[in-house]
Amino acid sequence: MCCALSKKEFNRVSACKSAMEMWEKLRITYEGTDKVKETRIDILVTQYEKFQMQSGESIAQMFSRFTDITNGLA
Repeated sequence: MCCALSKKEFNRVSACKSAMEMWEKLRITYEGTDKVKETRIDILVTQYEKFQMQSGESIAQMFSRFTDITNGLA
C-alpha cells in the first residue's frame, strides 16, 4: 500500500501500525468525518434546490455547474 502513495500521503500514514489504520486516516483526510460529509451534502442539496442560470453564463457553463452539484451528491 505504501508504494502507491505520494510522499506527502506516506508521511501522513507512516506511523500507522496496520493497513486498516492507514486506510482510515487517508479516508478521513480526503472524505472528512461523518459530520463534514453531512454538511457537504446539505450544502449541495441547497445548491441543487436553488439552481438557476446566472446572468452572463453560457448553457455549457450552467450544465458544468449542474453536473458538479449532481456528481457531488452521487
